[in-house]
Amino acid sequence: MFNNSKNSRLALMFVVPLACGRTDPEISDSDGATGSAGESSSSGPADPSVPTTTDPTTTSGPETSSSSGTTTPVDPETSSSSETTSVEPETSSSSEGSSATGEDSSSSDDTSSTGSTSDGSSTTGDPPEPDVTPPALNLLRPQDGLFVASRRVVVTGEASDDVAVTEVSVVINGAPPVPVDVAPAPALEFTSDLRLQRGWNTLEFTARDAADNTATQLLNVHLGLPVAAGGAHTLALADDKAWGFGRNNEGQLGIGSLVDQLLPVESIGLADAVSLAANLNHSLAVTADGTVLAWGRNEEGQIGVGAGPDVQSPTAVPGVPEAVLVSAGQRHSLALTADGHVFSWGFNNVGQLGRDGDATSAAVVPGLEDIVAISAGGSYSLAIDGAGLVWTWGGNDAGQLGDGTTTPSPVPKSAPVVDMLAAATGKDHTLAIRIDGSTSVWGLGASGQLGDGATDDRADPFDLPGFADLVSIAASGNLSLALASDGAAWGWGQNFSGQLGLGDNIDRKAPTQIPALPPIRAVAAGLAHAILRDADGGIWVMGLNSFGQLGKGDKGNPTNSNVPLKVGF
Repeated sequence: MFNNSKNSRLALMFVVPLACGRTDPEISDSDGATGSAGESSSSGPADPSVPTTTDPTTTSGPETSSSSGTTTPVDPETSSSSETTSVEPETSSSSEGSSATGEDSSSSDDTSSTGSTSDGSSTTGDPPEPDVTPPALNLLRPQDGLFVASRRVVVTGEASDDVAVTEVSVVINGAPPVPVDVAPAPALEFTSDLRLQRGWNTLEFTARDAADNTATQLLNVHLGLPVAAGGAHTLALADDKAWGFGRNNEGQLGIGSLVDQLLPVESIGLADAVSLAANLNHSLAVTADGTVLAWGRNEEGQIGVGAGPDVQSPTAVPGVPEAVLVSAGQRHSLALTADGHVFSWGFNNVGQLGRDGDATSAAVVPGLEDIVAISAGGSYSLAIDGAGLVWTWGGNDAGQLGDGTTTPSPVPKSAPVVDMLAAATGKDHTLAIRIDGSTSVWGLGASGQLGDGATDDRADPFDLPGFADLVSIAASGNLSLALASDGAAWGWGQNFSGQLGLGDNIDRKAPTQIPALPPIRAVAAGLAHAILRDADGGIWVMGLNSFGQLGKGDKGNPTNSNVPLKVGF
């Protein structure tokens, strides 16, 4: 608010303009060359910093159907005011014969409010101009268009106004506004702890000032992963279709045959899939209505229809109520339902199902409530609840359960970490990120996959120093991947086939940024290859190509790629 009156002196605060939306990046050519990216930075910092956050207040997302597709951000609204005419200050006028010494000669019947000045003139105060300037609003993390594997999302932002921001609220998928806990101030930071629904979620944040001026910013976040990688096969959602390529000896591509595919081929019955998962030789998906589908190897019952022949086409898993996420272990499967329960089925040799009963049919894991994220490792399992506690069960020979021992557990037990948001499990190592983006790791370290500069196993969780601001992570085999809030992808661990995309075949013992990529929105790790999705929907692969899992029309170790390649569909 600004007043032109000589009697008003209000200081103006410099406000950063609100940036709605984002600029589409120029995607790299198939040989990995990089163009410019429409992000604040297309390359993550060598030492990303952790954003300042406040203690989150949990707000449950409304039970409405999730929107499909990305919503275009709305420009901030401003309140209009009626036109106001400024009145010029009156000054004393001189009449004939008036004194030259500055006597007051103003009319005694002047009804205007006047005041005398030191030189004998009088002034009239202007009415204050109305406040028509909206607040500034900026969402800091996560980034728009992100794909996540956790029902819980914590949004941080900042708002400012020349007088004061009085309130901040969020509308989730068109439901009634939910207030964000803030104290009115000219400049403030806020944290909003929310629950996502399956598929795309539109989060509309609004900042308001005392004059009812508003600024609005949209954030689109997708619950479910659009890419997955198994032992030697790859799955991707792209161009409104589901694709598979690579090894198919046990039907893991879901194309109705057992023939390997060197180029992407459309999978059967997955047009409405919203989340994918894969490991070794079987695959999983969640559809838009919450149905769990499974296909591929079934010798250990990992398809959930009883142990038996391999399944060549996606098949509904009976006994699982409405699901939001799935995760594939090497020979077992997990599903997370909309009501926060975990279902398991498949191989159970070391207790990785976390329950008794028929292992080849899906059944709930007892003792787990309000679960927001799941991950199935080589022969163990993990879940994170809404309070940020981590629960692990199954094999533990390398300390992958994070309880300080190497003793397996057939029932879930809590690991000594808190405030966790999402997790990823490799063959025998675990990664977990907190709500502030910091990272905790434990388990097998033979190839440097723990990122601590060593190759020792760690049965006790420890924080990865100097590496924060993460929004998503992935792991498989002895490979680790992470995605930062600026869209940069990072990798560490085993790299014998170039699966880290760093231009060589040398293992990394510390997180290293993957070059030659546009801003990334999803990451997935296979046994010895990796797949990523960029902000424009482009799919990138790197690493082992022994069975055509890079989808470029050839196969064999000489065709491996140690740099990211863009897949053509």
